[in-house]
Amino acid sequence: MPDGDKLSETAKAFIRQCTRRETITDREQVKKILQQHGIPAFNALLDVQEKYGGLSYSFGGEIDNSFCIDIWGDFAHRDGEECRLPAVLNYEGQMVVACFHVMDDRLSKAGYIDEDGRLYTLHYTKFQVIAENIEELLESESVKYSLLREKKQWIVKWIEQSDVAHWLSSIEQKPILIEQASQGYQKWWKSHDGRLYVHVRNGSGIYAVAYAMEVADLTQLGLSSYSILRGFPFDCSYQYDRECAEVKNTMEMFHFQSRLYRTCDYSRITVPQVKEAKDIYLYVTGQKTYERERPIEDFLLKFPGLVLPIEDFDQSLLEFALCNGDERILKLITYIASLANHHHHRSTSAENNVDHLLFHEYLRRIHVFIEAHPMNVHPLYFHPYRAAGVPAELDIDEKNTVVTRMRGNHAQTVSKLTLYYMTCAKEGNEIAAHIYRIYEPMLLLYALEGSIRVDHGLIEVGGSAFHPSSWQARAGKDPFDVYHRTAEAWKNRNVEYAIDQIKRVKWDKKIGNTVERGFGMAKRNDETLKAAFTHLESRLGKDLSESPLASDHTERILAKLSHDYLLLQTDEGAVAYLICQRYLGWAHLVDRKHPVATKSPCLYEPFIEILYEEEQIEKWERKTMNLIRLMEQESIEKYAEVLRKQKD
Repeated sequence: MPDGDKLSETAKAFIRQCTRRETITDREQVKKILQQHGIPAFNALLDVQEKYGGLSYSFGGEIDNSFCIDIWGDFAHRDGEECRLPAVLNYEGQMVVACFHVMDDRLSKAGYIDEDGRLYTLHYTKFQVIAENIEELLESESVKYSLLREKKQWIVKWIEQSDVAHWLSSIEQKPILIEQASQGYQKWWKSHDGRLYVHVRNGSGIYAVAYAMEVADLTQLGLSSYSILRGFPFDCSYQYDRECAEVKNTMEMFHFQSRLYRTCDYSRITVPQVKEAKDIYLYVTGQKTYERERPIEDFLLKFPGLVLPIEDFDQSLLEFALCNGDERILKLITYIASLANHHHHRSTSAENNVDHLLFHEYLRRIHVFIEAHPMNVHPLYFHPYRAAGVPAELDIDEKNTVVTRMRGNHAQTVSKLTLYYMTCAKEGNEIAAHIYRIYEPMLLLYALEGSIRVDHGLIEVGGSAFHPSSWQARAGKDPFDVYHRTAEAWKNRNVEYAIDQIKRVKWDKKIGNTVERGFGMAKRNDETLKAAFTHLESRLGKDLSESPLASDHTERILAKLSHDYLLLQTDEGAVAYLICQRYLGWAHLVDRKHPVATKSPCLYEPFIEILYEEEQIEKWERKTMNLIRLMEQESIEKYAEVLRKQKD
């Protein structure tokens, strides 16, 4: 097995590229500290810290693939943080001590060492042996380093070990075993052309990992499917059929107080033309929301001008709808019919907000109806035919041919029910006249390509789930025009998202000496923090002609939030008030497409995370200032620009 003096030249070159942060490596000093705290200080642990303590490397982004060797923790010795003592666990009767950390295959894992120098990771509650010693781990990591010397971005696919066995035995030119990196629990092979690498970790289940230069290189493995492809080192989600991929924008993520804040999971860096790319260029979309095939604003603009094909509906029903001002309902059904095979997409937070609004209005209308017509119903099974005194089913397909075009569409059932009760209302049923309008918010939700589903006994709408028994608590309180409110929610989508994030803070759980005062009466001695925020904004650009603090719209929202959350009215809540004020103001500028704000649309979201995570009010100001300093140290240069400059 390799030791520090017998590492391969690749591993030695890799180590020279690693950073070596300041940490405690003196053997006797480390031993003394550990013994003072009752932590085993066996030789294998001391050897690792003495030889490699502080050694760390990031493949690509800091959060994608990385490792750090240091018994004091992966985030130790950062500004404002204290050295953390290593964790000690009992594994099969022997004590193992934390000495390294890896971010691998999108999983964050602590690493442990036993008295014999063997290394383990703890995956959930299960220990896995990953290397006989620290040098074996370094040899394996150095192979990844060598990959990036060949190409900036690799395509990754998880494969079964049976696929590896087939690959090793079936091709004429046998893959090359990378001997120095294939000791003990690690095995690495590469193809003779160097375009495909396979990594197997013994004891880690039935799966292995394949690294390919291009998707076409995976054919060497004899695979028939290329679904679920990812990327290395930038964590991509490849869409093979579309020849593109998406990479998380690591510049919208911040490390603060040992915690990773993913402030913008809907901001992306995209990788075009993956299938045939000779070299992959990353470029930043520059938008908080990524493009959809049919954006909400496009639908809202063209919806009023949509026509009603007379062949889609029974003529008498069409005349009834026009007479009662319900042609919009039929327009929605006609539009939805054209989406029978619509693409299943991810939703942005703004689209989720619209889904919530519409679904809550749907629940409100159901609630109003059952209050007037007592019945034991549930929104998932809302078939109020008994209240209307009509048959449970009616064949409407024959006269309303639009229904036949909706096979396979999620909205088919709600569309049929709407037409059914509208038909009953046309025939004089007064109760049915109230029922069919209940479905209008759901029709609009489906027209906007929103979704509702039931999974694991929960209702999921717009990325948020709740138990069916709590549906009445989710119902909207006041009626609203669904079309006007949807347009408003989309126009102010960043402000609406900001409001939801502020409401997410558990204000009544915060600990501090709060004194209730009248709104606007508390003295706010926060000029230093204001200046720090202003300086942070100025680094993005000087053209802040529309100040966030000058927005009447923002102040009205903040006044309402302060009324609901009394902490924001107090001296103790002054920091929180200022953060919310700047957050809402910045979101308002993003909604108005201000050129400076749109450069960094998620600027204030990490500060809301502080309010959410930190229970002690007294710590808010210090943590906020620390985060501002941290963010100002971040390079403004995007990874895209870095990669372009590194092009050979």
